Formats: sequence, C-alpha cells, structure tokens
Amino acid sequence: MTVAQTARDRSETTGPVPPRRHFPGFEALRAVAAAMVVVHHASALSGPARAGRLATPAAVMDGGVAIFFVLSGFLIYRPFAAAAIDDRPHPSWRSFWWRRALRIVPAYWVALTFFWVAGAFELGPNWWRYYLFLQIYDRYTSFGGIVQAWSLCTEVSFYLLVPLWASALALAARRARRTAPVAAHLAGCAVLWLAGVAGRVAMERWWPSRRGISFNWLITNLDLFASGMALAVVSAWASTSPELAARLDRWARSVWPYWLAAGALFAWYAYRVGPVPFDPGYTGWFWHRRQFTLAAISVLLMFPAVFGPATGGWARRAWSARPLVWVGTVSYGWYLWHFDWMKRAVSAPGRPGWDSALAGEAPFAYVLAVGVVLGLGCAALSWHLLERPLQRWKDLGRARPGALGGPNRAQ
Repeated sequence: MTVAQTARDRSETTGPVPPRRHFPGFEALRAVAAAMVVVHHASALSGPARAGRLATPAAVMDGGVAIFFVLSGFLIYRPFAAAAIDDRPHPSWRSFWWRRALRIVPAYWVALTFFWVAGAFELGPNWWRYYLFLQIYDRYTSFGGIVQAWSLCTEVSFYLLVPLWASALALAARRARRTAPVAAHLAGCAVLWLAGVAGRVAMERWWPSRRGISFNWLITNLDLFASGMALAVVSAWASTSPELAARLDRWARSVWPYWLAAGALFAWYAYRVGPVPFDPGYTGWFWHRRQFTLAAISVLLMFPAVFGPATGGWARRAWSARPLVWVGTVSYGWYLWHFDWMKRAVSAPGRPGWDSALAGEAPFAYVLAVGVVLGLGCAALSWHLLERPLQRWKDLGRARPGALGGPNRAQ
C-alpha cells in the first residue's frame, strides 16, 4: 500500500489531512536569524577592535541568511510535498506566486524607494534591476541598493522554481507508477542538493570571473533550500504515518540537545574556520564547508520546532514568548531597514554621519542600537501599515487547485 493510499484511507475515517501546519518555533528562528545579520553588520561597520569579543562570532553571523534559506525551503515546499503524499492537487501556481509577490515585493519596494529618495545610495541607469530582483546578475549592481536584498533575489528565484519542480516530480512519479511520492520528493531534494554542490564547482571551474557574484545565485545555494525541503517532505510524511510521527516526536522531545549541538557547531565554525577570506574568497572546500555547516546548524535548530510536543519545557515556552514572536513576525522589515540606517549613523569619506567616527572605528554598541531601534521601528510600521493590511488580498490570485499546474497524483 502506498503512502498516498494510506492517507486516503485515513481521510475517509478522520477527515482530510490539513495541507500545512503552524510551527510556533519558526517565529523565534526568524528573530534569531535576523538578529544574527544585524549583529554581523554592526560589527562590520564598527570594526573588530570596537566589537571586542563579539568580533569573532559576529564575523560569521551572516550565516543568518542561510537559516532564512533553509526555513524557506521547508515552508515553501511543504504544501507541495503534503499534496503529493496525500494524493491531492498541488497548490495553484498562480495563487502561490501571487501570495509570494504580495508578501515580498511591496515592502521591499517601499524600503528601496525610501532610501533611494533619501540619498542613502544611487541606483543609476540600471535602477530597474533592483525593482525586478535582477541586481545580483551583474557585477556592477550586485551589492548596490539595499545590500542585503541580494538574498531576496535568490528567494524569488526559488519561488519561481518550486511549482515547476513539484510538477516535474509529479509527472515523473506518475510515469514510474511504482514510485511512492515520498521517495520521489526525497530523491528530488537529493538532486537539488547535489545541484548546489555542482553549481559551485562549475562556477569555479568554468566561470571563475563570475564566481564572486555567483555566491548570490540560487544555483550555488540550492543545497541550503534542499535541506529545508527534505525536512518538509519528512514532516508531511509524518502527518500520514502515526508510527513515524511518534518516533520523530520522541526524538525531538528535548530541545536542548539540538540547540547545544547547533551552538557547538557554530562556535567551531566561528573560532576554527572563521569568516570568508578577502582573497580568494568563496572557493574550493572552504565554500562547500560553509554551506554544509550552515545547513546542518539550521536543520538542528529547526528539527525540535517541527517535531516534538507543541508545548512544555523551558525552550518551547521561551520561543513562544510574545516579544520574541513579535520580532520574528516583523523580521522581514527589520532585515530590510536596519543596515542603511546603521550606515547613516557613521561617517564615510565625503559623507558625514550622525557620529563623527568613520566606518571601521565607530562604537559597536551605538551602531547596534541604531540597527535595533530604527530597524525595528521601521519594521513595525511596515508590518502594521503595509504588510499585514496587504494580506487581505492574498486570496485574490486564488484559482482552482491544480488549474495551472494540473492534478498531482504521484503514486
């Protein structure tokens, strides 16, 4: 009996399996990931001497972006994996892309336009690249505008890929009639994971002139997304298998072993490996090891948030604390707004800042406070005045499930 048949049998007696679940710990992980990026930028602007003992771990806290990628891989892919395993039509392409655009684009456009008009940066004649998430594909615009928005371009590429990939897997599984959907989707995750490794190798070997900016591209980060996708497949599978769910919940009953392992791995990476060297930068085993390590840290942090009891224990109480949940809720805006305020807070050659200290010599606590206070303040405004109100339109692009992608009967 296939997993899909088991799911149908269960649905006849207990009702359909919901296509997605809420994972309370993920808001805390978003808050942690965003805070890591803010601390990293504060340390970079203040300099290692001013950052003190925080300089070493802060230098690799740009890995918070990797946590966002693994989280996205899980959350974006789970509805597609669940639909395949439950033998339901997968989400409509049109509805999926509309919801993603509504969630990502308006808030980014507002922040980009605000800082451009305020003179925080110049976009030049290729300004349209930034508004269309294309800046990462040109060496002259790759780190222009809102610098950290390079990761949004990578995310948008992933959003474009997911429905197409899920449909391709559904077609392949349908033709190979003995292939169970779980196996098909796990195999698909493995293919994408290997593609990420192969993409980095290919960039070094055949396009070395593009190696520097290719770090921002989806092809070199696919293994991060695939790690989250594989966890999503297992999560969807567990929703149809009480035995598997019980086993995974037992393994994830205690949160602290996973957090301790993630913290130890991060400490090892920070103090024994360290940040990307200026020259030669992202190359060879150093590049691969960075991606593998950050993916492992992310999965360790996520596993007890996906499985295990919903409540109970100090860790689960902590990640449900309202302040942490609120920061996670507005983390997208915080990510967008913090860095350009921090850059305005310090001086640069030819540009006075709010503080006379030059970048690289500014007080760390001061720069960090600007990023936290102004960044979160703008994030709160963005969430309450723009992002949350726009969600009332999220069903505007709803179409009949499978209308554009076709029914998904991968069994």
